[in-house]
Formats: sequence, C-alpha cells, structure tokens
Amino acid sequence: MSAATSPRHDDWDRWRALREQWTHEDNLVNHRLMWMILSEGLLFTAYGTLSSAKLKWLVFGFPFFGIAVAALIGVSIYTAIAATDEIRRRFDSAGLAALCELTPDHRTARRGRWAAQGVPFVFALLWVLAFVGSVAG
Repeated sequence: MSAATSPRHDDWDRWRALREQWTHEDNLVNHRLMWMILSEGLLFTAYGTLSSAKLKWLVFGFPFFGIAVAALIGVSIYTAIAATDEIRRRFDSAGLAALCELTPDHRTARRGRWAAQGVPFVFALLWVLAFVGSVAG
C-alpha cells in the first residue's frame, strides 16, 4: 500500500473521536432507559398503594405525573438517538467508513433502537389505562 492510499493518522484520530462520541450517546440511551424503568416501577408501586387508600385526588393525579416522567425521559432518549444520527452523518461525510464501520449493519442498528424508542410510549399508555380505570372504577 502506498503512502497516498494508506489511511492518515488524523483520519484514525477522527474515527476514534466519533466512535467515542457514538459510544457516549449510546450509553446515555441505556442510562435513560434504566432511569425510566426504575422511576416508572416506583411510581406504579406507589400508585398501587394509593389505589387501595382513600386518597382519590392522588389516584387521579399520579397518572399525569407518570406520563410527564415518561415524556421527559422519552425526549432525552430521542435526543441521544438524534445525536447518534448526527455522529453517523459526520462519519459518513468524512469518508471514514473505508477505515472501519461504526456499526456492522446500519439497518440492524436502526431496528435495535425500537425498544428504546417504544418504551416511553408503552409507559405513557399504561398510565392512560390506569387513569381510565380509576375514573371508571
């Protein structure tokens, strides 16, 4: 391989920097999903306890709080995913895929996001059902 066609040192530095940013954002998605699962689990536990108590105003208010938590953490998850898309765009525009791909298959990586993108909606829907149940019951 000639010097003209071999990868430059600064290309590898840029590749490592983008890969580090990608990993950071991916870890943020993971942490935020864990925050959501933990916080929603605690909220559902408290809601179940309140449901059997005589505090009707809290039973009506808790679903709105649960939806707000799901929405806020969901926005932060989507923001981290958007950041990975931007990193991918910069990676592709810099032509660094010739050195080494960020992910093995771009379509597979997209399907891997479905859980992270869907979980906030699942929790929000559960809170809507809890509210409807509390109003109907």
